[in-house]
Amino acid sequence: MSRGEGYLILDEPRPSGLAHYAVNPVWPLFGMMFAGAWFGWLWFLFNGQAIGSPTRRKELLAVLIGFVGLAALPVLLYAVLKQLHWPAGFHYALVVFACWKVGVCYWLYFLQSRSFELYEYYGGALRSGMFVVIGGYMLSRALADAHSSYYLRLLLS
Repeated sequence: MSRGEGYLILDEPRPSGLAHYAVNPVWPLFGMMFAGAWFGWLWFLFNGQAIGSPTRRKELLAVLIGFVGLAALPVLLYAVLKQLHWPAGFHYALVVFACWKVGVCYWLYFLQSRSFELYEYYGGALRSGMFVVIGGYMLSRALADAHSSYYLRLLLS
């Protein structure tokens, strides 16, 4: 270690220039619930960058895995149910799809909450995410109403 570097604590957040936009990770979780997984997951990535989360790479990996699952799960479920000669069961199998989105979101929440608590404890600036959640909900509804594709509506929910 050279002079001037000081101590290096691996799990210490290093806030970026976006730190004044940092929110409690519960707000991106609410964003996923009200505006869809795409909105909440991207907000988690932005928030992780803002608070300087040391788990940013894991958060990015979780979002990438989540989006791959969003694209693959409906196709996979339909193929399996078609093989079982039970195409009407697709609507019941969508519970797996909802569990996937919520599971990835909770994974992101738990990854980011530790860093956020340290950030908050040491005086990091926080904002409320209520208006972002409301705006995300209105945007998600507008996008869903603009398109009649069932698959697109499934991805936006």
